[in-house]
Amino acid sequence: MPRKMDRYCIKDGYKARLKNRFFDDTPLKDEWQDEVYAKAKTLADLHGFQSILDIGTGSGFKLLKYFSDRETLGIDLPPTVKWLKRTYPDRKWSDRFDPHPGFDLLICADVIEHIPDPDQVLALIEQCRPQVAVISTPDRSLLKRGHDGPPGNKAHVREWAFTEFAQYIGGRFRVMEHFISNPVQSTQVIVAA
Repeated sequence: MPRKMDRYCIKDGYKARLKNRFFDDTPLKDEWQDEVYAKAKTLADLHGFQSILDIGTGSGFKLLKYFSDRETLGIDLPPTVKWLKRTYPDRKWSDRFDPHPGFDLLICADVIEHIPDPDQVLALIEQCRPQVAVISTPDRSLLKRGHDGPPGNKAHVREWAFTEFAQYIGGRFRVMEHFISNPVQSTQVIVAA
């Protein structure tokens, strides 16, 4: 008998944390998800992409580390964007999670697990219409705890196991690649179109 799944393709009985904490990423540089941005850079170089949209850009460090020579727009929450505008005033930042069509490549690195309704993130990605999207999140099955939820990380609402995340993203996008980019940090990545 197949396993019952919720609307986000997570196993039946999983407990989400609907009141998660805000996570301030501004003190960080490339300690987390660096390889996700490196993969995005490889894809951008391979396909000649010149415009990059980063949803949940955090400190902006990785976006600029890999894409300072291209048009970029980093989107994040108002306190973070205020910091970004002071720190990198010559770059484009927005605290509006509205569609921004026209970007070749979209990055959404370890954001979806922070959002109470991740369907909103996927809808935004669809509305932005990138040629390629690089989406990452922790693989719950690689984490030391939290297999039934709520997540050990108090800033996370929910976490997906590898097959669950493939099913969830694959319900809206064509999954071109799905892999573990950093087993130590439990990071799974989907490249989608």
